[in-house]
This record gives sequence, structure tokens and C-alpha cells, in this order.
Amino acid sequence: MNQSDQLSELAEAKCVVILAGAGVIEAGAIADLHRLATGGNIGVANTFDAKGLFAWDSPHHLGTCGLQSQDFDLLDWKAADLIITTGLDRVFDTELDLTTVLSGLTTVREVKPEDLKAMVGKVSSANAPINTLYAKIAAIAQPGFVDSSVPLHPARAVADLGQALPAGGLITAQPGLAGLWVARTFPTPLLTSGEPRRVVVPVQNTPGESLRAAIESARQGRTTIAVITDPVDSLDRELLEVVRKENLNLVVDIWTSTPDESWLSVEDHRRNIANALSGDGQKIIKTPVNLLLTADLIAAAGPVTAWGELCAHALNAIQV
Repeated sequence: MNQSDQLSELAEAKCVVILAGAGVIEAGAIADLHRLATGGNIGVANTFDAKGLFAWDSPHHLGTCGLQSQDFDLLDWKAADLIITTGLDRVFDTELDLTTVLSGLTTVREVKPEDLKAMVGKVSSANAPINTLYAKIAAIAQPGFVDSSVPLHPARAVADLGQALPAGGLITAQPGLAGLWVARTFPTPLLTSGEPRRVVVPVQNTPGESLRAAIESARQGRTTIAVITDPVDSLDRELLEVVRKENLNLVVDIWTSTPDESWLSVEDHRRNIANALSGDGQKIIKTPVNLLLTADLIAAAGPVTAWGELCAHALNAIQV
């Protein structure tokens, strides 16, 4: 199907939604996506490798998807007559089988990010599915952001990182429980065309990948925070030695389920991160985080599909 025929087909749809991936960022097509969404009254969900395509409170932002089994059910995308996918990473799509999942809901059409511009003013949505995903996650995240408990609520730990990370900085998170909470609740500001991603959570559970990405980012001069979880495996221990030896602007936040009596208040986390970033504290810190609260996310949106087995094993290990 040529571009003209595809555009005609897309323009006929009455209820349109978009799933956008990191390819939109890489192609410099964020502004085109915004014009399409705002001009056509279209809601956009992003994959977890494309956080920041819209501001968190934009009326066109439907949330982050591809993490849990009920994401698209809660978005009510079966009520749409067209799902447009754009910029999806092939590895991401393959790992999560997104094409199959979406095709089971309604008609799916892939559009290249560079073709979004041609759709502005021609493709629109007369109505929208009822999105309950955003509300369910917000009901967990928003109280969590201000929770003063120790061990920390995972959403509070993520919010602290978001407040500490300066403009142009990067946060990486290890696949599994840390990756789930960062991908789900990190409050990304709006990216602009040409701006690099502020959040990287690998879709594949390749040992050491997230920490290697953080080290490379710091070597390039970006202020970087890496989040990993206890127990630290042998490869990550080797990478932590690299962090110790090199004078990089990199902080490693190790989330642990082991109680730490030295923690006096929730403010210790923010203080530790700030000191580490300023060079006045340890580059590698340990933070007690109540990862058992992951059960709240599972109750809201179903079992974890991204790194699901890994998350299940980690939760079981904490509970033992």
C-alpha cells in the first residue's frame, strides 16, 4: 500500500489511538506526533522505551504500556477501530509480542515516524476509548510519591531520583522490579525534538546492560543515575568497580529489601543522591525499598509481562 492509499484508509477511521515507541524520538518526529494528536484529538500511549513523548499531565497522554498483561484492556483499545503504531523498536515488539496482542483487539496499522507529518489535519478521532489504566496507576503512584515510610515506597524512591536528575541527565534501571517501577512511575518532563531520552530500561534481561549503559552515558558527560537491586551479581560487581575507579558523574542506587537501621527518615534518600551527584558523598549507595508493594501494581494491571518471570522470582525471594 502506497502512502496516499494508507493515508486514505487511516482518515476513514472514527476512533483512533496511537502507540508510539522510541523510534519517534530517534527520528526527531516528536513535534509531528504532537501536532497529529492535538489537531486530531488522538490519545497516545508510549512504550516504556519512549517515556517523555508527552508531558505526564497532557490530555493526549494515555500512559506507558507494554509492562503488564492488562495494559491494553485497561486502555479499552478494543473499542477503537484503528490502532496506529509508530516508532516501535523491533526487539521491543518481538520480546513483548505487541503486534499479536494489538491485532487481537482491532485493526492495527504501522506508520513510519517520518510519515506522521503528512497525517496532520487528515487523521482524527471523533471519540476516545475509556482509559482506566492511567487512573489506576496514578492511584498507586501519587500517594507513593509523598509516602514518608521507611523502607521507601518504590514510587517515592523513583520520585526522589526524578527530582535529583538535572536537565540533560539520564536514569537507567535494571530489568525486573527496579525497571518496572521506574518505567511505570518516573515522571518524565516533555522531551523536545533532538533531545536524548532521559530514561533507559532495557527490554531484554541482558546481564549488566543497564549499568553498562549508565557508565557509557557518564563517560559521554551526562549526569547519570543507575538503579539496580540486591543481590548484586558478579558482573554488576565488576561494573561497580569501574564506577569506583573512574571519576564519572554517575551515581548507582542499589535498592535493597534488607532493613537499614542507619536510615532515620525518608529524606535520607534524597540527601544521599544529592551528595553523591555533588561529589560530596559515596557514588554507590544502598537504599531500603519496600518492593513487596509491587503487588499493588499487579493487582491494578495484572501480571508483569516485561521480565515477568524475573519479577516473580524476585518477589518470591523477598517474601522468603
